[in-house]
Amino acid sequence: MAYLTLSGIEVRCSAAKGLTQKPTLLGPRVRTFSGWAQSGTRSRVFTWAGGTPPMSMAEAQALRRLIDGDGHSWSFEANADAGLVSSKGLTGTAVGTIGVGPGSSTPRYGTGGLALAAGASVTWATATTGRYFVGAWMRGAFSAGAWAHVVVDANGNQTWLNGEEWMAADELIAETGIGLGVGLVTPSALSVSNRTAETGTPSILDIDDLVLLPYEVPRAWIPQWYAWGAAGQPFGALPYHTADGAGIPGPFRVLGQALDAQAMEYDEDGARVQGQYMDFELLQQPEAA
Repeated sequence: MAYLTLSGIEVRCSAAKGLTQKPTLLGPRVRTFSGWAQSGTRSRVFTWAGGTPPMSMAEAQALRRLIDGDGHSWSFEANADAGLVSSKGLTGTAVGTIGVGPGSSTPRYGTGGLALAAGASVTWATATTGRYFVGAWMRGAFSAGAWAHVVVDANGNQTWLNGEEWMAADELIAETGIGLGVGLVTPSALSVSNRTAETGTPSILDIDDLVLLPYEVPRAWIPQWYAWGAAGQPFGALPYHTADGAGIPGPFRVLGQALDAQAMEYDEDGARVQGQYMDFELLQQPEAA
């Protein structure tokens, strides 16, 4: 088991800066005028603080954005327009016949999902520019009716199916009918659509746990992303993550914050590498009473 993961993605921690655990009491704990200790504390939450080992600049910047919870995610757990709202409140626009929320389809997680009829699409004005990765669990004719995890790197013209390299991104629509990416319907906007493929338009495309990460994702993360979902855990509602691993008594829902970073050079396989190490905090969210 990894020492620490966020939504299934491994976060390497420095041996010199292992995770420290600091409690925050929810409610007062004080002494009276007579000296008696009294507690109004109902529960406690923790903050875990740690630091990374040196890593390349690209990996460090990706990890910073992962910890900070950049991006959007969708669980499709509500019906009608409310079910199309992202974890950060971004509304979607549907074209054609769709179903969303409980009763619309058999979801991969929870009680609701998104179902697109032939020719239907949903678009979100994410204002995404530059590099991005988008992933979702999908079920349709392309997967013989089984749930499969699809990740698209349109900028790099790559896709992954169940954590393994698949086809070129510019072939995805023609081969499978899956439209998944930014700019397919509206410039700088994320859309998912059920389009006509070489074998015809699939009658229904089911979607769940849609995630947009607006930055360069290290390739090592993609099989971890799939393995987390395959084990029964959705990516989660950004900016929050599920923190797990041998280094914490979790799993816990946390809000992360990347802190100061230090630039440095180090040796890797006999070569000099310019990179960073950085500190971070993970703030546990209260559990249901």
